[in-house]
Amino acid sequence: MPTSAVIDAWELGLRLRERREQLGLTVSAAAKAIGTAQPNLSAIENGKRKITQRNLAGLVELFEMSEPEAAEFDRLRIGAEHRDWYHQYAGLFNDDFLRHLGLEHGASAIHAFESCFIPGILQTRDYAHALFRSGSPYVRLTEVEPRLEARMVRAARLDGAEPLSLFALLSEAALRQRIGGPEVMRAQLDHLAAAIGTRDNVDVRVLPFEAGAYPALGGAFYVMSFASPTLPAVVYQETLTYNTFIDQRHHVREYTVALAETTEQALDSADSLALIRSLSEGMK
Repeated sequence: MPTSAVIDAWELGLRLRERREQLGLTVSAAAKAIGTAQPNLSAIENGKRKITQRNLAGLVELFEMSEPEAAEFDRLRIGAEHRDWYHQYAGLFNDDFLRHLGLEHGASAIHAFESCFIPGILQTRDYAHALFRSGSPYVRLTEVEPRLEARMVRAARLDGAEPLSLFALLSEAALRQRIGGPEVMRAQLDHLAAAIGTRDNVDVRVLPFEAGAYPALGGAFYVMSFASPTLPAVVYQETLTYNTFIDQRHHVREYTVALAETTEQALDSADSLALIRSLSEGMK
């Protein structure tokens, strides 16, 4: 399964925290023992800062790790230093969105709910271009092309030897909103239908207007899960002005349950595909 620097840093931090807590050490005590600041070690444990080889060696000694354990932790440290494709856009996106790209790149499965748009990983270039040019004050004209490049690269995770498993639950409104006009929207619907029809790892369900109210009613969200048993599922949400991650297990479960219950009100895979194709044919 593909990984990413973001995921390696996150897993390393979680495993270091787990080992520290097993030994009954506080963050302050562990940080002092290896000669670093407590905020620095806290950021490392949260996967938000990379650990140096010297500091990791100090923790390996402090935690009395075996040679195989030390080698595994060092592998994660080296992986966290790797520059993945999304790092070239560090000047374009904020840290939270870059983290989202890193998690998406290394996720094993994503369950998404979208009420207004086609999920980014399934968007055509023209559809995405229309979104970026829609007048958002946070997207400058000079940023449109690199943002488009980044969005198109993301789609590669749906292919390959170990592709991402994607389940997308879409409101009917997301299929009818004519982003970019009828021609652009028709091409987007055809692209969506092709993704469903040619990839076993992509499942799209449509929530028709007739469904009425449903548990997931509201903003979009993505539940991401990972191959490593160390990593918990996380929820990602994006609004006009901020990005946020939710990793508290009880909250993630609430989103997961809401998505599952809402799916029960959606069309099945075959009927969803039929509706998408019908809307494309009627797009004038």
